[in-house]
Amino acid sequence: MRASIWKFTGDPDDLLAAYDAMLAELPTANMRLHLCLRAPDGVVMIDTCPDRETFEQFSRGDGFRALRERHGLPAPTQLDDYAVHVAITDGHVAAAAS
Repeated sequence: MRASIWKFTGDPDDLLAAYDAMLAELPTANMRLHLCLRAPDGVVMIDTCPDRETFEQFSRGDGFRALRERHGLPAPTQLDDYAVHVAITDGHVAAAAS
């Protein structure tokens, strides 16, 4: 599993409105672990993908870029990808490194 941290800089209210509109179009049932955080200078999104290839397709593909742009969410000012060692949600281990 991979986790990516997306930083969007701007007015948090505007960015969160764009994020909410974008999220309404996404199949959230497919999301294993996802967070959207309000920051003083914008929004931080933490998203997971099953592997590096899926992350690359998602982050660099035209589909997510077009979806962001359609709802006014700009390109991230920072994007980092990491291997997940362990993910715990609601007290349960959702993923662990093997």
